[in-house]
Amino acid sequence: MSEARILSVEELLKLDLVIPSYQRPYKWTEKNIRELILDIQKGIEDANKYPNFKYRVGTVILHANTEEEKPTYDIVDGQQRILSFLLLKLCLNPDFTCSLLSATFSDKVTLGNLHSNSDRIREWCSSVDDGVKEAFDKALSEVLEVVVLTVNELSEAFQLFDSQNTRGRELYPHDLLKAYHLREIHDKYDMQRAVLKWESKDPKAIRELFDNYLFPLWNWSKIGRAHV
Repeated sequence: MSEARILSVEELLKLDLVIPSYQRPYKWTEKNIRELILDIQKGIEDANKYPNFKYRVGTVILHANTEEEKPTYDIVDGQQRILSFLLLKLCLNPDFTCSLLSATFSDKVTLGNLHSNSDRIREWCSSVDDGVKEAFDKALSEVLEVVVLTVNELSEAFQLFDSQNTRGRELYPHDLLKAYHLREIHDKYDMQRAVLKWESKDPKAIRELFDNYLFPLWNWSKIGRAHV
């Protein structure tokens, strides 16, 4: 079962978010950050024109982990946008705190892009006056909204991907297949090796394998079970 909520960007960032091991590296670049800032600027301009205006900035998919006393949420889709919003929020309000700040990253691509995008955002912050920064910070909590789809079972996410469209690199269904395997690996070293092997494969070839063979076989098996 999935639950749909509409949250402000700041409300989303304040959730107990976790970046699962199967996620792709953070690959947004300066171009994506520039587009994000322009999107927010447009939202602010429209909010100044129309009362009670809200600007929708995308959809994210979360997987709820309810085994612990306090639920956490794995980011299944939307990692690129969430981390970019976090970088912006930290620049606008250095005192902001959230669970994602305790996340550790070892991937060199992720670390490089986080560092360079943080630098670009800080350069932008230093180039605008305090009024603009206050307007952007206020927009994160009062204007910018995100559709948050929360699933209780990871398999439910398969049914949601085709309708999602974000500017980051899409997480394909075969990435979720990878997730199933990684969840059964309990040794950290073995998991890191598995992730590296998976990422070294040609994603186009993997998707063709999934689309042309595995997904049709899965559908065929469902039809077969229905007639038993």
